[in-house]
Amino acid sequence: MAHACDKRPEEIRYLLNRKGLTFADVARECGLPESTVRTATRKPSIEGEWAIAYFLGLPASKIWPSRYDSTGERLKPQPSTNYKDFPRLGHGQKGEAA
Repeated sequence: MAHACDKRPEEIRYLLNRKGLTFADVARECGLPESTVRTATRKPSIEGEWAIAYFLGLPASKIWPSRYDSTGERLKPQPSTNYKDFPRLGHGQKGEAA
Protein backbone atom coordinates (compact mmCIF):
# COMPACT_ATOMS: atom_id res chain seq x y z
CA MET A 1 0.00 0.00 0.00
CA ALA A 2 1.18 3.53 -0.65
CA HIS A 3 2.69 5.64 2.08
CA ALA A 4 0.27 6.82 4.76
CA CYS A 5 1.10 10.49 4.04
CA ASP A 6 0.22 10.24 0.33
CA LYS A 7 -3.14 11.66 -0.65
CA ARG A 8 -5.65 8.94 -1.39
CA PRO A 9 -7.14 8.72 -4.89
CA GLU A 10 -10.50 9.85 -3.51
CA GLU A 11 -8.92 13.00 -2.03
CA ILE A 12 -7.23 13.81 -5.33
CA ARG A 13 -10.51 13.37 -7.22
CA TYR A 14 -12.26 15.61 -4.67
CA LEU A 15 -9.61 18.34 -5.03
CA LEU A 16 -9.88 18.23 -8.83
CA ASN A 17 -13.69 18.27 -8.68
CA ARG A 18 -13.57 21.39 -6.48
CA LYS A 19 -11.73 23.06 -9.35
CA GLY A 20 -14.38 21.83 -11.79
CA LEU A 21 -12.06 19.19 -13.27
CA THR A 22 -12.10 15.45 -13.78
CA PHE A 23 -9.27 13.02 -14.48
CA ALA A 24 -10.44 13.03 -18.12
CA ASP A 25 -10.13 16.84 -18.27
CA VAL A 26 -6.58 16.73 -16.91
CA ALA A 27 -5.62 13.98 -19.35
CA ARG A 28 -7.14 15.81 -22.32
CA GLU A 29 -5.45 19.11 -21.45
CA CYS A 30 -2.05 17.38 -21.12
CA GLY A 31 -2.43 15.10 -24.13
CA LEU A 32 -2.23 11.98 -21.96
CA PRO A 33 -4.39 8.86 -21.85
CA GLU A 34 -6.93 9.09 -19.04
CA SER A 35 -5.57 5.83 -17.64
CA THR A 36 -2.16 7.47 -17.11
CA VAL A 37 -3.71 10.17 -14.94
CA ARG A 38 -5.92 7.75 -13.00
CA THR A 39 -3.08 5.29 -12.45
CA ALA A 40 -0.87 8.06 -11.03
CA THR A 41 -3.22 8.35 -8.06
CA ARG A 42 -2.40 4.78 -7.06
CA LYS A 43 1.00 3.93 -8.56
CA PRO A 44 4.02 5.99 -9.69
CA SER A 45 3.57 7.58 -13.12
CA ILE A 46 5.65 10.70 -13.59
CA GLU A 47 3.54 12.19 -16.40
CA GLY A 48 0.28 11.62 -14.52
CA GLU A 49 1.72 12.92 -11.24
CA TRP A 50 2.97 16.13 -12.84
CA ALA A 51 -0.31 16.70 -14.71
CA ILE A 52 -2.37 16.31 -11.54
CA ALA A 53 0.04 18.46 -9.54
CA TYR A 54 -0.07 21.20 -12.19
CA PHE A 55 -3.87 21.42 -12.16
CA LEU A 56 -4.05 21.27 -8.37
CA GLY A 57 -1.38 23.97 -8.08
CA LEU A 58 0.63 21.82 -5.69
CA PRO A 59 4.08 20.26 -5.93
CA ALA A 60 3.81 16.54 -6.69
CA SER A 61 6.01 15.93 -3.64
CA LYS A 62 3.21 17.33 -1.43
CA ILE A 63 0.63 15.00 -2.96
CA TRP A 64 2.83 11.86 -2.92
CA PRO A 65 5.63 12.34 -0.35
CA SER A 66 6.60 8.66 -0.59
CA ARG A 67 7.62 9.17 -4.22
CA TYR A 68 9.96 12.10 -3.57
CA ASP A 69 12.95 12.80 -1.33
CA SER A 70 13.16 15.61 1.23
CA THR A 71 14.39 18.08 -1.42
CA GLY A 72 11.43 17.39 -3.72
CA GLU A 73 13.42 15.27 -6.19
CA ARG A 74 11.61 12.19 -7.48
CA LEU A 75 13.01 8.89 -6.16
CA LYS A 76 14.73 6.70 -8.75
CA PRO A 77 13.99 3.87 -8.55
CA GLN A 78 10.67 4.08 -6.76
CA PRO A 79 10.31 1.97 -3.61
CA SER A 80 8.52 -1.30 -4.34
CA THR A 81 5.87 -0.42 -1.75
CA ASN A 82 4.68 2.36 -4.08
CA TYR A 83 3.52 -0.25 -6.59
CA LYS A 84 1.11 -2.02 -4.27
CA ASP A 85 -2.43 -0.94 -4.98
CA PHE A 86 -4.99 0.35 -2.48
CA PRO A 87 -7.59 -2.27 -1.61
CA ARG A 88 -10.82 -1.80 -3.51
CA LEU A 89 -14.32 -3.01 -2.86
CA GLY A 90 -15.30 -5.71 -5.30
CA HIS A 91 -18.66 -6.05 -6.97
CA GLY A 92 -18.68 -9.80 -6.63
CA GLN A 93 -16.68 -12.80 -7.68
CA LYS A 94 -16.29 -13.65 -11.35
CA GLY A 95 -18.33 -16.62 -12.32
CA GLU A 96 -20.72 -16.38 -9.38
CA ALA A 97 -24.41 -15.94 -9.92
CA ALA A 98 -25.98 -12.81 -8.49
